[in-house]
Amino acid sequence: MSFGVRVFDTVLDSRNLKDTTTRSSSSFWKEFCQASDWSFSYERIHSLADLQVFLKKTIKEDFIIFSGHGNDSGWHMTNGDALSPQTLSELDINDKNRNKNVIFSSYLMATNDDVCFKIKKLLFAKRIFAYRHIMQDRFCFLNESILLTLIEQKDSFNQKDFEDFQEKTKFMKNINQKHVKLHPMKMYD
Repeated sequence: MSFGVRVFDTVLDSRNLKDTTTRSSSSFWKEFCQASDWSFSYERIHSLADLQVFLKKTIKEDFIIFSGHGNDSGWHMTNGDALSPQTLSELDINDKNRNKNVIFSSYLMATNDDVCFKIKKLLFAKRIFAYRHIMQDRFCFLNESILLTLIEQKDSFNQKDFEDFQEKTKFMKNINQKHVKLHPMKMYD
């Protein structure tokens, strides 16, 4: 399997719209992908209009990572727009972008399974990975890089494989946040 990662980064500090570099997960992923011999590209996304431009184009990478704010209603962008089931149903998605693996590198989206399943369906995603807890960026990077490395090593990836990933990384759940009982990441297959 040839591997590739496309990152859609959004700026987290919407009070300072002149700041376009506060969050840059693309820096981490560029280096990690290069070290892993995976393809990589990224785009800054500030609005649904920006996202529409890129969803209409062919995304060659296997994994799409949406990096920014999230909550139980969806993924939020710099200008206040949100990628939610309602807004996503209005976007035009290139047919060649179907069957991608999507990671929402933003916290709390996995507190609403209904929203995650609807977004999966509307994006025509193979699977979605999302977080149910507040996550520090560094632990998102660790979880996601381990997850993608394990997926790369499999001919196919299923629920049992995801549970193995959760078992292998469970030691991190209380480093990120104390008294966490469940692994922070969920998979929607």
